Amino acid sequence: MPHSIGDCADGADRGGHGACLHHRGARLMSGRLRRGDGSASLSRALRSRNHHLVLSNGGSPARKRAVSCRQDSAQAGGKTNLHNDRRTLPGDQGERARIGIIVDWMSPNIEHVVRLLSGRGVRVELIHPERQLGSLSRVRVENDLYLLKSGSDLAMSLGGALHALGAATLNPYPTVAMMRSKIIVTRVLQGAGLPTPESHVTTRVEDLVPLLASGPLIIKPYKGSRGEGIRIVRQVRELADLSTHEPIFAQRYEEPDGRDLKIFCIAGRCFGVRRIWPIQTYQDKTGEPFVLTPQIRDIARRCGRAFGIGLFGLDVVLSGGRPFVVDVNTFGSFMGVPDAPRLLAEHIYTACRRIMRGEQPLLRGAAAT
Repeated sequence: MPHSIGDCADGADRGGHGACLHHRGARLMSGRLRRGDGSASLSRALRSRNHHLVLSNGGSPARKRAVSCRQDSAQAGGKTNLHNDRRTLPGDQGERARIGIIVDWMSPNIEHVVRLLSGRGVRVELIHPERQLGSLSRVRVENDLYLLKSGSDLAMSLGGALHALGAATLNPYPTVAMMRSKIIVTRVLQGAGLPTPESHVTTRVEDLVPLLASGPLIIKPYKGSRGEGIRIVRQVRELADLSTHEPIFAQRYEEPDGRDLKIFCIAGRCFGVRRIWPIQTYQDKTGEPFVLTPQIRDIARRCGRAFGIGLFGLDVVLSGGRPFVVDVNTFGSFMGVPDAPRLLAEHIYTACRRIMRGEQPLLRGAAAT
């Protein structure tokens, strides 16, 4: 019996575990959800029923007005108890908000965000594109806001289809699509005067040979994420294993002074986490929070201005005391950031409510304020 691509976490609280599921109006994709996504409590909520999702361009006048907006970022504020407290998120009277989250897996932070949004009365829909058979003719906009949490080819294609149909996305789909390419990201950073390692792109391995005379290179998949496929090349013979099926993105390897710095930004608030690289364990991913220096904070905010987004993360390496921005992503894990689920939920909720009211998104570059 078919199950939908999207499972909905209803706003009704069920003993603090976030949510009951309910039927939605139409079918986008069918297939059976696999077990083991996220915590046991949320996993139990996200399986065992038939659910139908339709992304339909319907609803109230406010919702119809909203789909024409492209959401950039929104300011978040307020501090309260995280658990099942309706005061946790800014309140708006009126129509119930609908948020779709396109994911490939459920991180602990996203699970907590879903619970907080659901507790505030938001209808949250979890969309797993890789797990279902999709009928493209049924892809229509039904949610007020979509979060592009997955960067897979299928997820981005679905996000692009929704964007073309008028969906509001966080971050804006065109920016997210552009930032999948490390080639584009690096050139934008350079154009903004931000410090980056010496960077090169080619399709021929032999072009890299002269570069090794000046020191090691770090080779990255130009559309890679989560540190996958990265390798350090020190000798010419190590180039033989490189694939030439895609562009080769090479940067000068800057030997780090210590742990890598992961900076997460939410609507102008920046947080630092020191991490070991390469990551070997889950604990390595949580890292160790640290207080940002004025220099690193300025670099982070300039990155936000360069791409016109307020929700993002960047990787910084300190080498010889000099900072280098080695990557920027549009929606990181935010692991290691104190109170991250509440901050994210506030930001997402506020952005969604602005769209529902038919307001234009806040000015791009809100991260710089």
